[in-house]
Amino acid sequence: MTGFVIRIIAMATMLADHIGWNFIDNPMLLTWIWRIAFPCYAFLLAEGFFFVFKNRRRFLKHISTLILLAVISEPCYDLLEFWSNIGSSFMEAQSVMITLLLWFLGMSFTELLVPSKKENNDKIWWKAVLLLTCAYLLIGFTNYKMGANFNFVWPLLIIAYYWYLRYSRNEEKTENKWNWIKRFLVLVGIFLIYLPIYFWVRSGFWGGSAWLEQLVNYLPWIWWHALAALILSFSNGKLWYHKEWFKYLYTLFYPIHALIIWIIISL
Repeated sequence: MTGFVIRIIAMATMLADHIGWNFIDNPMLLTWIWRIAFPCYAFLLAEGFFFVFKNRRRFLKHISTLILLAVISEPCYDLLEFWSNIGSSFMEAQSVMITLLLWFLGMSFTELLVPSKKENNDKIWWKAVLLLTCAYLLIGFTNYKMGANFNFVWPLLIIAYYWYLRYSRNEEKTENKWNWIKRFLVLVGIFLIYLPIYFWVRSGFWGGSAWLEQLVNYLPWIWWHALAALILSFSNGKLWYHKEWFKYLYTLFYPIHALIIWIIISL
């Protein structure tokens, strides 16, 4: 499955979720579909990182685009989510683009400490592990304090994808080294670690009963995450699109669709 197809899936499922919350009385089915969208976006961010980090010009262009996109997306997100109380929205929550930007920086820091080149793969010293752990915790805490999406949990998924792609593909990150079964099982394993933490956060960091209640209430989300793992396990690392218009559509889809939905709601 090419990056083009995964991008279409990511955009379509995110749009379905936002349509559900804003235009349908019972939006849960479309909200469950959103459980596919963020894993796809997180995966694509990690995948894109490996295409640009070795090229200084492309890297700077990519991170500049992420910064600009985060700035543009924030007012669109505020209008969509807090249009009835827009004055207090900035302090309450930030768009998912903040999370993506923070963890692009996290992946960059990882490459500085532990380069992914083959000759350096076995040189992960305890000091690097300690520094990386502190960096990941700091970025997660920053994401949490800024009120970005799902506190510190979503960033864990992005960095997990980084390490998955680092070991499951060749040095150029364009061809899979692992067979499909191994890729699927590892992706499912990532979700089996990520989701319990996710439900613990949703329960307000309470004990087992609150965690179990969240697990039962949101059980369909688990199946949709499993579907996301299935989709991503077929990724072949190829883009298969060269049209500039689609690149801009994908890049600007988040703020544009949020703004259009807000305009329709306001009419």
